[in-house]
Amino acid sequence: MPQPTPRGRGAVLNTPLLDWKRLVTPLLLLTLHSSALAAQPFQEGIVTITLDDGWATQFTYARAALNTRGIKATYGLISRALEQGWGGYMTTAQARTLVAEGNGIASHTLTHPDLTTLTPLELTAELKDSQAWLVNNLHLSAVPDFIVPYGRYDATVLSAVKQFYGSSRTVNGGRNFRDTVVYELYANDVARGVPVSTVVGWVDRAIAEKSWLILVFHEFSTGPLTRDTEYRASDFAAILDYVRTKGVRTVTLAQGLALTEGRTEPEASEGTPVYEDGLTSGFADWSWADHSLDEAVTVHAGSSAIRFEPDGWSGLLFHHSGIDLSQYQAIELWVHGGTTGGQQIRVVLHDGTDYLGTMRVDTAPGGPIVAGLWHKVTLSLDDMGVTSGILRDLYFQDDTGEDQAAVYLDDIVLVPR
Repeated sequence: MPQPTPRGRGAVLNTPLLDWKRLVTPLLLLTLHSSALAAQPFQEGIVTITLDDGWATQFTYARAALNTRGIKATYGLISRALEQGWGGYMTTAQARTLVAEGNGIASHTLTHPDLTTLTPLELTAELKDSQAWLVNNLHLSAVPDFIVPYGRYDATVLSAVKQFYGSSRTVNGGRNFRDTVVYELYANDVARGVPVSTVVGWVDRAIAEKSWLILVFHEFSTGPLTRDTEYRASDFAAILDYVRTKGVRTVTLAQGLALTEGRTEPEASEGTPVYEDGLTSGFADWSWADHSLDEAVTVHAGSSAIRFEPDGWSGLLFHHSGIDLSQYQAIELWVHGGTTGGQQIRVVLHDGTDYLGTMRVDTAPGGPIVAGLWHKVTLSLDDMGVTSGILRDLYFQDDTGEDQAAVYLDDIVLVPR
């Protein structure tokens, strides 16, 4: 059976798509990112180090590495962990030391729940009470920045966040520009299994395109890594050394936000975008294929596209909390056949239990998939037999069971009726 993605969020299908009984439903992950093509560069590339949860090893290992190199970070703190002295977390006194040393502090809620599962009163408490505790107990004038637990949030959560905070950081991979929506900041999760070389590539790209790279770390270890949230302290130091060697500017989350335009809402656009320079509009990456959502060379518009290896029934899976398809007439996307073209890719709309409709990209208007060329493809929902239903899973899957050359996708949008 094919393995899910390293992030552990992929569903696995090892047979043709129409055998729906073999669908493995992944764990729920909701994210929301809505922006038009954000591409207004900064004057230079910038990097922010964020450390989530307030683990004790952030104070014992990461703090020393950062201070030695003169880098200020932003710590996303769970206030109840400080208040109650949870095992494995830093103390309130240590958090006050971080403040005194000039680091940034962001709220990471009271107890780190999945915010999409809470009642309105519970949601308000997690957001408001955490902020108030941090202000009062860390002697801060304000805590305007928020970090979303698990990266899980929807429109209801986003609306509540806006009542108390001036920004929100997600775990949607990518980089930020001056006109990125500040409530949906991209950030790259540096978890166990992410090599230093990968992070180096992210830093180099931020420098080249003058964008803002936010890196996310959790726990640190000098021994064997036992959890996905752990990262080797020596590798963390190597990343910091590379940042200093390249001379890239480092800023706290608040300092980076001060360099943006402060955009709080996306630009108006027709339709619901699925992918622009990253997943958007609440779509999350549950893919199990060899793929990248951050392709930098073969790009139709903006700064990034999707590279996808359609091999052995592998596929892209973009999950959503639910979109009413009765409001839409088609899916439009741009496709590039790479060096060979001719790929056979099937698109499937699924409601989480049953499939709603399907069509081959290469047989839709605009197909087949051509080598060395971007071309627009329109997938009619009527032609798929879809006039209603709730879209939760959007698949792009190999339709051959064989190995096919890489294909590239960009600017995927649901077109309204």
